[in-house]
Amino acid sequence: KDGFWESLMYSIIEGMSSALEIDRSDIDGTLYIKNSYSKSIVLFDTVPGGAGHVKRLLDKDQFIETLNHALGKVSKCTCGEDSRDTSCYNCLRNYYNQYCHDKLVRGYAIEGLERILEGRLVEA
Repeated sequence: KDGFWESLMYSIIEGMSSALEIDRSDIDGTLYIKNSYSKSIVLFDTVPGGAGHVKRLLDKDQFIETLNHALGKVSKCTCGEDSRDTSCYNCLRNYYNQYCHDKLVRGYAIEGLERILEGRLVEA
């Protein structure tokens, strides 16, 4: 699905900002696409020299808390109503990801986060 990985990545970044009390502009991410079957989310600190924020996700409890915050944020948003087929500035969109606003879908983020939390996201 076009936009699935972008939606998942930005939901995780938003959840990380909230759960770990990090300024949203201090973290970001990108997709590493090896081929159409192999994609990875790469998260990084935007602070010069790095602040160690992303390293905190190596702690399982903090990672799960991040995912739960992310899921809460996209689940509680009402954009797209029941179809969940869009996104807004309250859930996934921000100034930094304007390049892909048309791809960001709240429902994709919810699906991906639920799969990760249930241990069903298959590495591709």
